[in-house]
Amino acid sequence: MPPNSARATAWTALERHFAKTSGLHLRDLFAADPERASRFSLQVDDLFVDYSKHRITAETFTLLLALADAVGVQQRIHAMFSGTAINATENRAVLHTALRSPVNSPLVSGIETQVAEVHVELARMGQFVQQLHKGELLGSTGEPFTHVVNIGIGGSDLGPRLVVDALRNFQTDNIQVDFVANLDEQDLRHVLKNADPGSVLFIVTSKSFTTLETHANALAAREWLRANGCADTGKHFAAVSTNLKATGDFGIAPERVFRIWDWVGGRYSVWSVVGLPVAIHAGMDGFRQFLDGAHHMDRHFLETPPERNLPLILGMLDVWYNNFFGAETLAVVPYDERLRLLPTYLSQLVMESNGKGIDLENHPLDCKSSPIVWGSVGTNAQHAFFQLLHQGNRLIPVDFLVPWQGASGSGSHHKVVANCLAQGEALMLGRDNPAEPYRHFPGNRPSTTIAYPDLTPTVLGMLLALYEHRTFVQAQVWGIDAFDQWGVELGKQLAGTIIREMEDGMPGDRHDSSTAMLMRHYLRQR
Repeated sequence: MPPNSARATAWTALERHFAKTSGLHLRDLFAADPERASRFSLQVDDLFVDYSKHRITAETFTLLLALADAVGVQQRIHAMFSGTAINATENRAVLHTALRSPVNSPLVSGIETQVAEVHVELARMGQFVQQLHKGELLGSTGEPFTHVVNIGIGGSDLGPRLVVDALRNFQTDNIQVDFVANLDEQDLRHVLKNADPGSVLFIVTSKSFTTLETHANALAAREWLRANGCADTGKHFAAVSTNLKATGDFGIAPERVFRIWDWVGGRYSVWSVVGLPVAIHAGMDGFRQFLDGAHHMDRHFLETPPERNLPLILGMLDVWYNNFFGAETLAVVPYDERLRLLPTYLSQLVMESNGKGIDLENHPLDCKSSPIVWGSVGTNAQHAFFQLLHQGNRLIPVDFLVPWQGASGSGSHHKVVANCLAQGEALMLGRDNPAEPYRHFPGNRPSTTIAYPDLTPTVLGMLLALYEHRTFVQAQVWGIDAFDQWGVELGKQLAGTIIREMEDGMPGDRHDSSTAMLMRHYLRQR
């Protein structure tokens, strides 16, 4: 951590507190405080969050907030919202919050130009979506589009893919929306297996329009169209990019290219025109409700005092386990089939943002940064990895997410809710069994429960913004840049070299012996 006397004092106070309290058991903390559940829970609009099953006391809570204050979390929040270039290594503002801000919002002060540009692109996107839904956009064979395939990777794929899947009950038209990300050609082949070429529209999402995987898939999609009688392939493409020359060279008309800005990071871009597949699926009204939900959370994050600030509290709890208990992972378990892709989305959001080893002063960190984020949907997960959560010798905090309401007409949703609540209770309480140690449940395993009436576009927007801001809070404590991702560069550069050498049929002489051996094995087998 960078030198900071206030930070050091707050950190040392937490270390002493941890030494004093780490042996406390949650069952005893609940027994000693009948008001604990209400004391450590918050309602923010439709989200109800219970964090009482965490290994904290009132003093822990106070000390965690003191650490947040010592590192200037609230000042950094204001800096982000105001457009300060807090992405230090790239000297860029970080304004994904502007993407979901109404023009007349008080949050707009100082960033009016950026918000106005956002709304221009949203209007263009809305017109495009309307034309698509009305069947006014036609392919090269004169057919209206009934199948949209988004080609992108990373933030250009994970966010829209999650949101379209999560909002499956809000589909406004019969247009099918699919996603292709993997460089492995089997991904594209699978999506197009039974597709009618004349009715397929491809959206190519890439800021630079040169991303290896996305460009390769776009070229393959264009060849597939040509091979299937769609000569005027440009009619079958739209793009989200900053590179108008490259999109034009590819054959995409300028009116079908939607703009994104350098102050939008990929993993924070679903709120922009990168969300075009979401708008096609759920309609512009649904997309705007999604933005509204995120904006509600933005205002809560910016305007609410620390002791009631949900992203700040959850972010500081992450620090508590990561840096004091030594927990290395966070399990995310939605008891909501519609959120089955959330753990993968959060893996990128958290680990690409905070998987850093260098602080803002270019010094090596002297504490651990990002936890490993993983998980799966409940109740499936109970039959996969919950054995480890309950009886393993690792401390793994868990996030449970659950809707109070089930599918329309369902008479069994209470069973889903019951399983979610039971797992949180079992992890917390445990069960002694000295006669049969293999049946012993130690308990004292922390969890957060995030509940909501139903998964609407608004609720989903709130949830994703909550996790974004929680991730931001962690980064401020560790003193790192949460908005760059230089760690992805070296592998890409080496892959480019290896690709060229494989195409030449001969490994170069600069590789280590292991890599050279594997390349020779591949070249012999292909």
